[in-house]
Amino acid sequence: MLKRLTSALDRAAQGLAVEFVEVPGLDAPDPPHQRASATIRDRLQAASWEGASAAALGADRFAVLRSATDVEDLAAIVRAAGAAEGLDLSPLTSRGELADAEAAVAIRTLRLALDECLKDGAAAGARFDERLKRTVREADRFRTLVRERDFTLVYQPIVSLATRTPHHFEALVRFDGGDRAPAASISMAEELGLTEAFDLAVAEQALLELRRAGSTRARIAVNVSALSLASDRYVQGLLRMTDLDPTLRPRLMVEVTETAALADVDAADRRLAALRAAGVHVCLDDFGVGAASLDHLRRLGVDLVKIDGSFVRNLADPRARTLAAAIVDLCRELKVPTVAEMVETEAQDAALGALGVDFGQGWLYGRPGPRPIVLEPAPAAARRRGEVVAWG
Repeated sequence: MLKRLTSALDRAAQGLAVEFVEVPGLDAPDPPHQRASATIRDRLQAASWEGASAAALGADRFAVLRSATDVEDLAAIVRAAGAAEGLDLSPLTSRGELADAEAAVAIRTLRLALDECLKDGAAAGARFDERLKRTVREADRFRTLVRERDFTLVYQPIVSLATRTPHHFEALVRFDGGDRAPAASISMAEELGLTEAFDLAVAEQALLELRRAGSTRARIAVNVSALSLASDRYVQGLLRMTDLDPTLRPRLMVEVTETAALADVDAADRRLAALRAAGVHVCLDDFGVGAASLDHLRRLGVDLVKIDGSFVRNLADPRARTLAAAIVDLCRELKVPTVAEMVETEAQDAALGALGVDFGQGWLYGRPGPRPIVLEPAPAAARRRGEVVAWG
């Protein structure tokens, strides 16, 4: 839908404006409206950046990329095209500027604003400029948050199901002084391609905690968006952080999230392999919910698989339980330990243990806390047969 706009933004990231044009009634199926629609598409395309940077978002909605200095009245173009067919059209237009935007971020910002407008239904164009400005403000706020490290980490234990002792901790991000979970902000950052700097900032704070912990028993997992694995920068940044103290690497794990966004799985595997070769462990997060989960397990070298919480919530359903059992059996054959997340009840714990899951995470075992509480290893006699007690 936005290929032409995307192509133009790739060539010129600044000094651009986007105009949203909505023509109520243009989607009528009669010949005059259809002819007028074709003429409008052609004329808006001619008026766009380099004459090839407009996109039809539907039968009655268009987005046009223009130079910020171009002030030609697109509404007049639409009215003239309608008049030629005997139609009295009343177009709505709204304009937003993308000045000084990085190309990739500008593309995604534009897409988000347009998508929101398209969901609004009638008269969406009147709100396009507002939506675009709001998205730009939110992106700027997120960049500032990352730059100033204006977030905190809390640590939730992942325990051995055999002994209930913490095996490692997942670092979870909190904004606004530690009170707000960041799901919406992180979702926006993923949409806009802003996750790489954020993921590195989180890893930096987790490494500081590992240094403070001072115990080789403390191990921390941090999330990394699949989008951050689209280039070598994340891996290079993480390895630079640990260059002076490589002993931290075996105490660190990266959990790959949003794997559906992996555009080049083989390239991502090469980058993860570089981390694993350096001693950093890799977990495949949210396993089982995407159509590509099995392919990712086949093609990505990982040390741990985290079973999506939807399976845990629905363990009473025989179908969900059968699927969870199949995942555990598959991972066991591949010699990859498994973690079940969102465990809240003793019944779920018992069912997961019966399936052969190695580790559990959830409120049943502990809520996120300000520090990873490290316990001494359980006596050998207290461990159940088959317990996994270390990474690697």
